[in-house]
Amino acid sequence: MDILFAFSKISLVSLFGVSAVMKARDLSPLVAHLVLTLPLGGRAARTLAMSTVAAEAAIVVALFTAPRLGFAASLVLLTGFTVHLARVLTSGTATSCACAGSSDAQVSAIHLIRNAILLAVAAAGLLMAPHSHSGPVAINLIVAAPAALFGAGMLWLDEMSQFFSPQYTRSS
Repeated sequence: MDILFAFSKISLVSLFGVSAVMKARDLSPLVAHLVLTLPLGGRAARTLAMSTVAAEAAIVVALFTAPRLGFAASLVLLTGFTVHLARVLTSGTATSCACAGSSDAQVSAIHLIRNAILLAVAAAGLLMAPHSHSGPVAINLIVAAPAALFGAGMLWLDEMSQFFSPQYTRSS
């Protein structure tokens, strides 16, 4: 249980940490996405974008200090974003999800699959949280690299899936 708990925690810390940093560096792709997909003006979209970055950063802190709260908050944020992406996908609006800043990849079913996987990771962490603790340092060290790669890699799953698709052509 400690391994699953550590993997879930480190994966989500990596995911939300990288996501928050990438968005904070340049909010404009997320603001543009929000203006295009929600009935918001520029100021409201910018406020929501900044709130998203703050929520992701808060989840990172909570996963270390109050893991149950961090996993629960992860579930709430991921559920909300998954519902939003499903709405965008069904509306036919062609836009990037801006999950990690600027991206050429359009919102697609791969985003919903990715978020379903992340929801499962967050749910597993929440279920394990009352029964686990930070565990021996060795477990955290063993799990850290694969979990961090998994978490950060999930942000770019859409680009990776395009890269490995038979239709991929390298742009000049």
